[in-house]
Amino acid sequence: MSNMSDKKVELGFGRAMKRTISLSSESPNSPIGRWKLFSAIAHETAHEKDKWEYLCDLPTERGTRWRYDMKKKIFFSDEVQVKIEKKPFAHGAMRECFRMKKLSHFADTTDWNVPFANVVAKRYFKDDEDRKTYFDDVKLQMDAKYWAEEYNRAEPPKKIDIMQMMIVELSEREDKPLFHVESLIEGDYIKYNSNSGYVETCRNTPQAFSHFTFEASGHQCIVVDVQGVGDLYTDPQIHTYDGLEYGSGNLGTKGMALFFNTHRCNVICEALKLSKFDLTKKERKRTTTTGDGVTVMRSLSLSSDVGPRSFEEDFVFDSGIEDSVEKKDAGRIDNVRIRVQKTSSSSSFDIPHTQDRAWDTAEINKSNLYSGEKKRPSSIKGATERRDSENRASSPEALPTERATILGQVHFDLGLYHYMGRFEDNRDPDFDGALFHLNSAADCGLSLAEFTLACLHLNIYHDEMKELELKDGDRNEKLGLKYLESSAKHGNVTAVLSVANAYHSGYYNCPKNWTKADKYFRKYVDNVEGGSEYTTFEPAYRIQGKRGDMYKEGGHGLARDPLKSGELYTDAAERAMSAANGRLANKWFMMAEEVWAECEE
Repeated sequence: MSNMSDKKVELGFGRAMKRTISLSSESPNSPIGRWKLFSAIAHETAHEKDKWEYLCDLPTERGTRWRYDMKKKIFFSDEVQVKIEKKPFAHGAMRECFRMKKLSHFADTTDWNVPFANVVAKRYFKDDEDRKTYFDDVKLQMDAKYWAEEYNRAEPPKKIDIMQMMIVELSEREDKPLFHVESLIEGDYIKYNSNSGYVETCRNTPQAFSHFTFEASGHQCIVVDVQGVGDLYTDPQIHTYDGLEYGSGNLGTKGMALFFNTHRCNVICEALKLSKFDLTKKERKRTTTTGDGVTVMRSLSLSSDVGPRSFEEDFVFDSGIEDSVEKKDAGRIDNVRIRVQKTSSSSSFDIPHTQDRAWDTAEINKSNLYSGEKKRPSSIKGATERRDSENRASSPEALPTERATILGQVHFDLGLYHYMGRFEDNRDPDFDGALFHLNSAADCGLSLAEFTLACLHLNIYHDEMKELELKDGDRNEKLGLKYLESSAKHGNVTAVLSVANAYHSGYYNCPKNWTKADKYFRKYVDNVEGGSEYTTFEPAYRIQGKRGDMYKEGGHGLARDPLKSGELYTDAAERAMSAANGRLANKWFMMAEEVWAECEE
């Protein structure tokens, strides 16, 4: 597709067979334009000499084809006939590629000597590779294909697609090997982004697609490792908020953080009404992308030390196909581009490299806002407003305890990366960046971030980002208490106990309020049922004994209640007995008898 403005498209399957067709006044994206384009492609395919015809002489093998139904989320199978060469023609770090011909179920022919029978079969090097891995890989790619379809429904300037992948099991062989099977695509094969923060800025569409999936899924996942020819992608990776499914390349919220650290919203993001992820001024000004154009596995360290990494599926071809990797310094790959060229041993048509920057504003503005129910903005303000409005709608008087915690975890992980100095040339910690994203995570309602900030403001020891400190003039006890109580409301057990003690004893200049203290002590006990003296938390029996003392004395907003006090002393004694602390148990049994005696008098 050489020039969209003159409504002409160049087709061909070799340097000597190029020809240009005219679409008259039709846009290539209009129904008539697409029909003319695909008709021309079909005509070229039907008349092209099959460069893989030598495979026709190989023996025919019967096998089982497994395909994945995205809607039903099940695999279904049928029989298939294939011819496959014995030696691989390409390999990566984990898989090797074989040329294969697959007889079509749709064409009423048994002729193998046709280009559309040509496919690429990929197999893991390890003979003992878990068979489940093959099926998980297909599910990953087909789930990514679902998100590509959702993206297309939003009417972006350029539609995209992800290659259909299936599994072929050669059931007649003794070991019944499995192969991933895809159609062969040809052209400039480019890795647009990786699963660890690398971004190729030559295109807008791939980056907007990744950003779209984060918002459209309600922050539950993001499709990255976008690579392929033009806007036909293959071998993507999906990060999920919980890090489950989709193999060891799923880095969870850490992978999401690495994407947004280098992603800069472009004109297509704006057209799709995607909101900007909150970054520091320093991050926004950074013009060079960080990260490597490689797939990082979960088993590898994500610390600030880049360390050795290897390509997962950036194939190195044996003959006739060249690959180029430009390196700026050892240990880091700043630009990765694999160029797949036409050779005598391949036969699919060229998919040209496209430049989505060429579309004018009027064309882009035709894009519609995706209206999925799960859609959540990437900005803190937009995400929290959406979540809080939903909570108020379901219970207008309820405190919105569930907030944009996935987005908060993404910010928290990004803060940890800054704390480790991952994005700095000298690998020195970036405390300003760490503090910004820590505050952002707290704004999203992430209890761990709120508790960490509370510890910083109240000068309490904490386990996260231990060397991060606030300047003396930036410490604020009132703000620290606010973060502490918010963290407690969002379920942080340590924060619950800290708030209870603050209201009980007046720590951090907090006014004593035993009614609130009793509320938080009660919540703490509910969360640490069965706690013993040797846990990291204060044992529940000591808290119940403290509550008994409060109701025995009364004051600070709590009414004196000897009967309630006796019940709490008894519960504390029974818990102490279960924890083998007989001395305290006897003490509280005696105190229970004393306060109950007051009730009788």
